[in-house]
Amino acid sequence: MQILKLLILLLILCNLPGYALVHISAAMGSLLSYCTFLCIILYYFLAVKAKPMVHFVIFGFLFSIISLIVDSQYSTTFLAGFSKYLIFVIMVPSLIRDLKNEDIYIVLLIGCLSILYEAVFVSGIGGRYSGFYLNANLAAYACLFGYAFGLTLKNKTLKLIGQLLFSIGGLATFSRTFLLIWVLINILSVFLDFKNIYKLFICVCLFALFVSFGDKLDFNSQRLTAFSDMLNGKIDPKMKEGARTETWALYYDKILDHPFFGNGYKTFSGQTGGDEINNFNIRVGVHNTYLMVMGEAGIFALIYFLWIYGYLLFNGLRFFKENPSIFFVTFSLMLYMLTIHNYFDVYLVLFTSLWLYHKTYKIKNPETPEKVRVTKNYVYDKDNHLSPKAGMEFLH
Repeated sequence: MQILKLLILLLILCNLPGYALVHISAAMGSLLSYCTFLCIILYYFLAVKAKPMVHFVIFGFLFSIISLIVDSQYSTTFLAGFSKYLIFVIMVPSLIRDLKNEDIYIVLLIGCLSILYEAVFVSGIGGRYSGFYLNANLAAYACLFGYAFGLTLKNKTLKLIGQLLFSIGGLATFSRTFLLIWVLINILSVFLDFKNIYKLFICVCLFALFVSFGDKLDFNSQRLTAFSDMLNGKIDPKMKEGARTETWALYYDKILDHPFFGNGYKTFSGQTGGDEINNFNIRVGVHNTYLMVMGEAGIFALIYFLWIYGYLLFNGLRFFKENPSIFFVTFSLMLYMLTIHNYFDVYLVLFTSLWLYHKTYKIKNPETPEKVRVTKNYVYDKDNHLSPKAGMEFLH
């Protein structure tokens, strides 16, 4: 079971199916994608089942029903995608409940090392590095997730090494969002414990070293210059060119035309070829999850979506001292969703969302009584660790 857990984590958190699709072959990418969901299903039936996180199931149905009723011209791919989404949100909670913090942290470190390997040994790919994640923004989010997740660890050595690597890996993506949240996390950590002041010093030193020696590697020269200017309090106006806000603006009229029930399934995902009725000629996706939800399924679906993540963010603030990682990861995730429109297909985002919901529930219900069940094959101790003996299982 431990091997199966780690295999699933590698496939999801390191984006191995997507990486294989691009760098090996379409057949290998498809094989690993099917393998991911077969492993999830297998684990679900072998492990003690956790309750599905109902709000994500409801949102999936709400979004799908409304968007398909409005426009079903792109429904040919709907069934496969929606089935994967349901399998994920119903079955992955059983995996998340059984995971140790170190399991997630180490797998995220492997993903981070792929970014660092690409930055050092691979040239001619544009100067923004992404490793297994293929997209620099997704890679930056994975580094933020790992960096914030490290706040939960008790092993100080692993925590320090990991946060150093996540910092360098995140900087190598040249993500402005990473830089903003990375600095914010280190500033707020001082309020948790003044001893963390050393983190701010390390943060400044790392950033300065990164900028100073960046010209020795094949980094994105424009972004490197812009990051360097930040040390002098300047903002490069070229960094504003082609910004996400320009992409979002292409869709504002369509949102205002159909605010209540949206424009239909996949109409904001860059797959619209144009028709006489809607006159969609925009080829690029909206690159904003919130605009995608409202644009395709309307305001009611968006309100429910915002309620889910607002709940996580509010409780992250409420329990900030007990577990600051919940707030930092939620905040990072909500900012990252300002850059993507394929929410249902980015399994790192879905995994993080389910993990946040699980952690929020546990911190709000610390005295949930244990239930006991006899099993033939395994024993779960009170920390949810498996032992291959007959006996009792302790469920939280």
